[in-house]
Amino acid sequence: AAVDFLARGSGYNVWLTQGDAVLALDTGTVGQVIKLDVVGANASAPASGENALQSKSNYLTGSQDQWRTNVDNYGSVRYQGIYDGIDLRYYGAQRQLEYDFQVGPGADASAIRLSFEGAQIVSVSASGDLVLTLDDAGNSVSFKAPVSYQDSASGHTTVASHYVLHEDGTVGFDVGPYDHTRSLTIDPVLSY
Repeated sequence: AAVDFLARGSGYNVWLTQGDAVLALDTGTVGQVIKLDVVGANASAPASGENALQSKSNYLTGSQDQWRTNVDNYGSVRYQGIYDGIDLRYYGAQRQLEYDFQVGPGADASAIRLSFEGAQIVSVSASGDLVLTLDDAGNSVSFKAPVSYQDSASGHTTVASHYVLHEDGTVGFDVGPYDHTRSLTIDPVLSY
């Protein structure tokens, strides 16, 4: 009941709840669980499926009165107002999970804070990737350096951005100069 949406794929399961994502990853030798916690988020932000897919799912477990049939599938999930003026959108492709923070005009991108339960060490690599070391064996997953941009009639305008490790252990984004009267998208990608 606590799960808003879930995704299953080759080598992973993802559960979305109140804007947070719980990732169960098969790293080949052992399974790992990581919780991406959106710190200080609006826990009552409404979640909605976007990009409805033609496929449906059926869960035929337990007695017939417990079966769930014709469950809608979506290509993405949006949490509207996860922070004041900021939406969070999750979507994926194969073995990559993407999540966009869509910062509305006048909203403060520095409000975004993330923490990662299940990671022993959180660091930023020389290439700008966020690296989560999961165990003593050195198994890790990484979020690629964020790509930030603004859309206009003439197309994408890239905005400089990078991860910031805060003293309290949370992760945020440092965003370069941009037009605060227009929406900004911050787009990290989980790769493992």
